[in-house]
Amino acid sequence: MSVSQPFSLLRIPSRALSFVRGCGATRASITSMLSILAGKAGLDAISALLLAAVLTVILPVNRAAGGWYAQIEAFVEGPFTGVVSPLLVLVALLVLCKGLLIPLLLGLRGRLMDQWTLLVSMQVLTQELLPQARYRPQAHAQGSNVAVNFVVPRIVAGVILPSLDVLTEIALVSLLLCALLVIEPFASSVLILALLGIAYLGNLLSRKLVDRQQDQKFKLNTLMQRWVTDSVGCVREIRLYRRMPAVLDRYRSLARRFARDSARERTFMDVQAPVMELTFLLILGASVLVITERSWQADFHLLALFSAVGMRLILGLRRILTSLQVIRFSRPALEHMTADRPVNVEKVIRASSQRECETEELLVCESLYYAHPGADQDIIRRLNLCLRKGEWVGLVGQSGVGKSTLVDLLIGELEPREGHIHWRSVGGRRSGIGYAGAVTTLIPGTLRDNVAFLGQACTDSKVMEALGFAQIALLVERLPEGLDTAVEFFEQNISSGERQRIGLARALLHATSLLILDEATASLDQSTERDFLEQVRAARPDLAVLLITHRLSALHYTERNLLMTNGTLDVFTPDRQSDQVAGFTG
Repeated sequence: MSVSQPFSLLRIPSRALSFVRGCGATRASITSMLSILAGKAGLDAISALLLAAVLTVILPVNRAAGGWYAQIEAFVEGPFTGVVSPLLVLVALLVLCKGLLIPLLLGLRGRLMDQWTLLVSMQVLTQELLPQARYRPQAHAQGSNVAVNFVVPRIVAGVILPSLDVLTEIALVSLLLCALLVIEPFASSVLILALLGIAYLGNLLSRKLVDRQQDQKFKLNTLMQRWVTDSVGCVREIRLYRRMPAVLDRYRSLARRFARDSARERTFMDVQAPVMELTFLLILGASVLVITERSWQADFHLLALFSAVGMRLILGLRRILTSLQVIRFSRPALEHMTADRPVNVEKVIRASSQRECETEELLVCESLYYAHPGADQDIIRRLNLCLRKGEWVGLVGQSGVGKSTLVDLLIGELEPREGHIHWRSVGGRRSGIGYAGAVTTLIPGTLRDNVAFLGQACTDSKVMEALGFAQIALLVERLPEGLDTAVEFFEQNISSGERQRIGLARALLHATSLLILDEATASLDQSTERDFLEQVRAARPDLAVLLITHRLSALHYTERNLLMTNGTLDVFTPDRQSDQVAGFTG
């Protein structure tokens, strides 16, 4: 779709509604929304005609009968004569439409939009948590953050709401033009030609003032967000190496381009509206004068009709153009999300809950093969592995040989290209796995939420037991509200080692059959690491542990050790004279 052609943007509303439907909105809610939009358009059209009628009634009557005035005159001399002022009736109807019925419909639309916004937010987060999300161009963790925090408002405020406005205003303009065609066919035909001329002029302005690569602004905003987050994450290095001027210089170029694109967007919208309105008014005035039998003296009553309706048409036209431009600049966000097929959020939640309820004992990997998308060679090839219940297995290897890829295969993040993973558990499915990586991320919530990871079945006693194994139970005593202390209160006051121990407690709490430690103890001092491993081994004898490490001291607790090279596993015997695994310190 070319963004230089506004008419093609009219297809966006249907795509937006289809996206909302894919996010879980019911057909009834979409039908209700369309009914509300049609009702609002009808009430707006009636209000414009009522205003024209009010103006016609209060104008002088010393003019030739016929046309629009004749219809209003029939109303004035109708059933209300001598009972109540016709003008008062018209004003009351106008107030009823504008002051009561339209606000009521807008309130109903707002309630539906609340539901839709929730569905879109859940859909975006669900898609970002799916395994295939890692292979998107913006697969950086901050890319996911932008998707949830930037794309959702962009889709709702920049696509869905403007799409609803476009549908409403198009319906309104159509109703008003139909009414005018019935009342004054010739003048209405001239007016329609004027609208077509304005649309053509808007198309020319779009080609001149709008950059065709609007998706660059979305990518630029994502990159700016990454620079901010990554710079804060490595602030120590920035200060140590005195790289702040260089970082600011890189960011300044991005900010300058973003500011220029934003100003261009705003300028186009500001310039377009008055030009369109001026053109419309000139053609509207000319059409009214031309149809007055070429006397060049306007019929005041006809002028009242076209003035009232014309002003509402101008407002509708401006809203359509403005909404189309908002959609134009927000379209990349919608395309970003519709690139992936929407998933059923409730189905994902039910599937996850079902997996959590099952148990497993051990696993067998048979001839696994795996290659990353786009890679020429397999990173995992002919891999065989057997883990027994309660067995501790160490895994070493150079960085990049596929250790973490194997972990992703075991926990289900990836699927092997060939081969099978057999779980010796009820139903043959994986469950009861605890995982801790080299870095622990704390989620919003309390300390309890972070250890239990929002699990509802985790009691405080189990949480405290896991914290005790991880040598971090004393942290609870230091916090003012214990386990109920919000992360925001303490996350800046704990060390990286304490943060990592919270991650270890989280993994241990969820590990009922298998605990995977992927360099999870590397940031701990050897004393803390030793105490943690000894306590886990003593307290959980039935728990199998896969320990990925470069530190020899950790292998003292494993029963057998494996070396990963060339995508496969071999028996490994550690060098007892070194604290590091020889040749694999990277």
